Parts: sequence; structure tokens; C-alpha cells
Amino acid sequence: MVEFLGEASTVDGPDPFPRPLLESLHRLVPSDEVVYDELDRVRETLLREEIFPGGIDGPDEPTYWDVRDQHPVCRHHEVAGEFHALKISDFLTRSELRRTDIYWDWFHPWGVEYQMSVGLDAPLSHTKVFLFIRAGGRDFNERDRAVLDYLRPQLARLYDAAQARRRAAQSLALLDEADAGLVILDHAGLIEHVTPEALRLLTAYFRDYRHELPEEIVGWLRAQSRDPLRVDGEEQSLVVRLVAGALFLEEERAAPPLTDREREILELVAAGKTNAEIAEVIWIAPGTVRKHLENVYEKLGVHSRTAAVATLNGD
Repeated sequence: MVEFLGEASTVDGPDPFPRPLLESLHRLVPSDEVVYDELDRVRETLLREEIFPGGIDGPDEPTYWDVRDQHPVCRHHEVAGEFHALKISDFLTRSELRRTDIYWDWFHPWGVEYQMSVGLDAPLSHTKVFLFIRAGGRDFNERDRAVLDYLRPQLARLYDAAQARRRAAQSLALLDEADAGLVILDHAGLIEHVTPEALRLLTAYFRDYRHELPEEIVGWLRAQSRDPLRVDGEEQSLVVRLVAGALFLEEERAAPPLTDREREILELVAAGKTNAEIAEVIWIAPGTVRKHLENVYEKLGVHSRTAAVATLNGD
């Protein structure tokens, strides 16, 4: 079991139970065949199936959906709604099984003499069940049951982790397609994923960028500043924000610089002067003051005296 859990810890794709893991289960609970099924028992649909080693052919008719009500373990799943390790022999003796229609119509053609199943807790609309099959020899024993019941919560965690990886991969793919400038960081603050747009921005604003965070961003992160990092370019600026452990990068057009006269007027506005008072102080017409302020608003991308002053204070 320790060896199996060690192998399970290396699974890193969207498939929770890849073939090597089924092979490991096959060794742990000796079987002729191990089957992993995901089923929608409400719509009677097979959602997914993995078989190790595979290659056994059975009848086309009847289908599983034709005989499932006669399968004692499946019936227990649907009635009781729990999925701990169960054998067919928990419900029927060998002689009783051989007197049933399901044995001759289903088990025998598929080469099933003994079967044990264990599942993950799930609704009937998406059940997840492992089947361990022996074509002869001895039935599964209590050691096999104990192993599978012990592994059941571990298997559930493997499934949940794979689902999380699949959702994360889908989210990253959507972000890549949406041209979002996103850098995902790991727990150590190292780059884990960079979207194409983020790569373009990092390359454009940091000439020495290769595969690690630029020192300017690293220093900003260490300072734990609540303000975004702004890196000025020739015509535009790069703005970097930290949100939930990820860096969002976006470009903003750099505001044209204020002239000395515009900055002087804005400083007088910040001091609480009216246009008429400003005109009197610097010896120009009130209309000229107004025109200078309109130019200031346009350059700063604001629409009021208060917003312009706030921008000045921010600088």
C-alpha cells in the first residue's frame, strides 16, 4: 500500500487513475482484470471506462443496463447509496449465483467467477467504481476488502486532485485565449505559468527577462506594497498588480508630461484657488486658466479638479 500511495503521489495530469496506477492496483489486489467505470445510472450512460490489462471480449447483448438490477452489488449501490468494498459472494453463494440468469447471460460470457467492487462516494448521476475480476481460482478475501476500504478515501483524494488540475488547466487555457496578462506564482514565489500576453509584456519592459521574475517585481513583492507597480516605457506604462497570489499585468498609455505652466496652475488648484484667483496670481486671463485646465484633464485622463489634484498628489 505504501508503494501504491508513493506511485499515486506522482500523478500530475487530469487523469486521476492512469493505466500505471491501475496496474499497481492490479498487483495490490491480485486480479485477472481491473476495471474503472464512471457511470450515469440515471441516464444509463457509460461516462468513462479504463481496463487493465484489457482485451477480454464479451457479449454485445445483454448490455449492463439490461442486467444491472440483477447484479447484487450494483443493486446495493443504488439502494443503499454507499460504496465500500463488496463481493458478489457477500450476497450469493457460488451455487446460488450459478442458478441466476445474470450469471449465464453476463458473468460467464465475460469470464467472471468472482468479483469485488469499491467505489467513491458519489450521486447515481456520476458513480465512480473499481471492479476487480477473477476468472477462476479463489474468491477475494478479507485482506483484499481491508486494503480497498483503506484506499477508498485515498482514491477519492486522487480524483478530487485530478479534477482540480483539470479545472486549472481549462482556466489557464481560457486566460491564454483571452489575451490576459497573467503570471501564476507557486508557494515560493517562483513562476509557475505565464500567459502569452504576460510573456510579451515582461519581454517588452524588462530586457533581461528570461524565465524568472525581474528584480524590480521581486523587490516590489518583498516590500508588500498595496500600490500597484508601475514601469514606464516610452509611450506606455506597465502596471503590475498582485491578486490572490497571481500577478496581473496590463499596459496603460503613459500620460503626456505637464508643462511648467500647467503644473503651476494645478498646484494652485490644489491650494484651493479659483480660476479667477489663479489668473490674478500668475497674470493671465481666467479663460486661459480654464483652457490650461482642460489640457491638464485630457493629459491625466480625468474630468474634474478633484481628480486632477488627486493624480498630482499620487505623483
